Amino acid sequence: MGRHRQRLPWIAAIAAAALLAWMVPGRADTPELLAQGQKLYTQGKFAEAIDLLAKLAQDSTLGNAEAKSVFLLLAKATAAKGFPDQSEAYFTKVLDIDPKYQLDTKVEPPQVQRVWFKVDEARRAAGPPDPGIKTIAVLYFENNSVADRDAMAGLSKGLAAMLVTDLSRLSDLRVVERERIQYILDEIKMEQSEYFEESSAVRVGKLLGAHTLLMGSFSKLDKKKLRIDARLVKTETGELIKAEKVEGDPRKLAQLQSDLTLKIAGDLNLTVKEMQDKAIRADGGQPIEAVLAYTRGLNLEDEQKMAAAYEAYKEALAAYPNHEAARDRLVALEPLVAAGG
Repeated sequence: MGRHRQRLPWIAAIAAAALLAWMVPGRADTPELLAQGQKLYTQGKFAEAIDLLAKLAQDSTLGNAEAKSVFLLLAKATAAKGFPDQSEAYFTKVLDIDPKYQLDTKVEPPQVQRVWFKVDEARRAAGPPDPGIKTIAVLYFENNSVADRDAMAGLSKGLAAMLVTDLSRLSDLRVVERERIQYILDEIKMEQSEYFEESSAVRVGKLLGAHTLLMGSFSKLDKKKLRIDARLVKTETGELIKAEKVEGDPRKLAQLQSDLTLKIAGDLNLTVKEMQDKAIRADGGQPIEAVLAYTRGLNLEDEQKMAAAYEAYKEALAAYPNHEAARDRLVALEPLVAAGG
């Protein structure tokens, strides 16, 4: 009888542990619950995703990789729901776990991008000096068109975004995201008229930590001729490194832009591998309809018209099925569109 009484505490402890395991998600449940949280986020059910993930985040048995995934999804869901302070706190937890983490902003909506840029800027300011990798920022291009000036206006951002996409293919170069540039411009409240002034551009470049700036203008002279001028400027001194230009049929805009990318790579003494060259030239084959639809999507995003931007990216992808940038933006905006944004 005494021996039986001595075993009771052990029985009670086992029962308590079983009850706790039933109440708190364990490691075996984590992948399934994470997948459920991701699904809710993609469906635009941000509040439900936050409730589920917040409970999962309290599980003390989570490993670092699992906790990182939970906090990352919480950061995205809270940003999309309109809680930037909470999102910032969750992104900070992600960086506590993985200090070298980098968000793939190409597939994230604007709300998530803005919070991430804020957190990342703070991390960079507190971090070690720049390792010396060449960094370039592509600023918006000035529209100097004589023909169809209003119709060409959207290419100010679109041409810059296309150059960012192609330059990002080069492994020896770090390219600042277009969205990060827009974030800085919004933060310092720079007027549109100031974007194209060299002194203002150098200021923006320094804030972005870019060694080199790519800036310039484009001009549709008539129905048969489009000219793109570009300048490479050293951020530290404002010194002109090189000026380039391409010109040709406006309907072959993508090809002109690809040619300009390869010229710039040469100016920067970058090695362009065969596969990189092939990918850049392939993008040059996209029709003007895809270029204009993608450009329209970028401008609609900046105007916070997400459903309309989503449709524009679908048009771009329909006109050019290999349009990776348009496909990335569709992935980014899907949760917002599903939520009715």
